[in-house]
Amino acid sequence: MITETDVEKYLIKKATKIGALVRKAQWVGHNHCPDRLIMAPHKTVWVEVKAPGKEPRDGQKREHARMRLAGQNVVVIDSKKGVDQFIKDFQEVNSDC
Repeated sequence: MITETDVEKYLIKKATKIGALVRKAQWVGHNHCPDRLIMAPHKTVWVEVKAPGKEPRDGQKREHARMRLAGQNVVVIDSKKGVDQFIKDFQEVNSDC
């Protein structure tokens, strides 16, 4: 069975392999922030990692919506297949710039 930790480790491995910077997000005094920040020269994305089939909690959904309203890119990934698609899309944005 694939866990959230498995998906997160896979994301880190794949993002690092393409040269992106990966940071763990922890905000003091504020709950529900996405798990990871993936950065490259022309793209920055906040990533919420979930176990396969799991959705963000209500508080996370609200925080993601607030972040999107502030112009931030926030995605939720719950599988290795989702990581692969994210990396493909992420690379396309950076190759266009």
